[in-house]
Amino acid sequence: MLDIQPLKSFNTQFQVTSCIDDHFRTISTWLGRDMRTMYADAWVFEYNADPQQLLLDRIVYPRLNLSYLDTYHGIKVDFRDRDFSGTTLNSNEDEKPFLDMLQSELDAGMAVLVGIDVYYCPWSDGYLKTHARHSCLAVGIDQEDQKIMLVDAYYGQKNIEMELQLFLNISFYYAIFRKTDPCSSHNDWKGLLSSSLHDQTNIPTMQNSIRNLKDFAKAYSEEGIVISDPKMDTQHAIFQWMRFSLARLRYASFIFYLHELSQENMFHTIGGQYLELARRWDAIMHQSIKCCFSGNVLSQRQKIYNKMLFIIQHESELLNQLQDLA
Repeated sequence: MLDIQPLKSFNTQFQVTSCIDDHFRTISTWLGRDMRTMYADAWVFEYNADPQQLLLDRIVYPRLNLSYLDTYHGIKVDFRDRDFSGTTLNSNEDEKPFLDMLQSELDAGMAVLVGIDVYYCPWSDGYLKTHARHSCLAVGIDQEDQKIMLVDAYYGQKNIEMELQLFLNISFYYAIFRKTDPCSSHNDWKGLLSSSLHDQTNIPTMQNSIRNLKDFAKAYSEEGIVISDPKMDTQHAIFQWMRFSLARLRYASFIFYLHELSQENMFHTIGGQYLELARRWDAIMHQSIKCCFSGNVLSQRQKIYNKMLFIIQHESELLNQLQDLA
């Protein structure tokens, strides 16, 4: 069994749900590598103004930049889905090759990221309560006792045993890790910053991202947050709102990485201000949900809207400062 210490990705005073970040931090540290360039796109924000969708379902934040993770840190990740529909395994035809792959990776000394359903995890707060996507690291298999050993960095749990057949029934995706050679220019902080802001395709410009944030804020002032089912809808709304704070935490992490490379004090200042933006978006989340449950009053929404505009303007200024540094 592999000895891997679970680590949290962010140390905050407010709750941010990000098991993927926790496990990437855990595996990269275990491999002796960094990982923070994969947050280089975290400033990007897209908004799909489709009135048929709930407001919080119209937002799009970028996925982790696995290309940068490979290029700059030498960690290659290959995500693969199993044959699932919702939380149900459609067939068991891939169980043997899936299990053989896990055993082969573990025998070679490499952990495997596995997706599971928290409903079946006794150590989680969703156990037997709700179906939700989660992840762990597979670190060992006991074929004789039919157990798999997992590390759950999100919950800070190490070497958890789970029945192997249950795991095979609820694991809907996995990711394989490979160590590669980082590019020789990984210390070129200016090139890294410039390419992350300007040289990527299929992402909006900084100006468009700020405009999208303003469009979202305006739509919130007009519509508010709709919660029909207090239990299910509130949980979904919180998860979607958390993405605003999570994106700023991720980008702050990337900016602090640039500070370490460059020793430019301005990066340390900007990184700290992005942490403050994360805190402010967390406050917006709580205020908007409270507003929803107190009648969704227009005057309350207008106050929250004005706070959003202040936050967005601050972020626009920070992005301009980064553009000047690049």
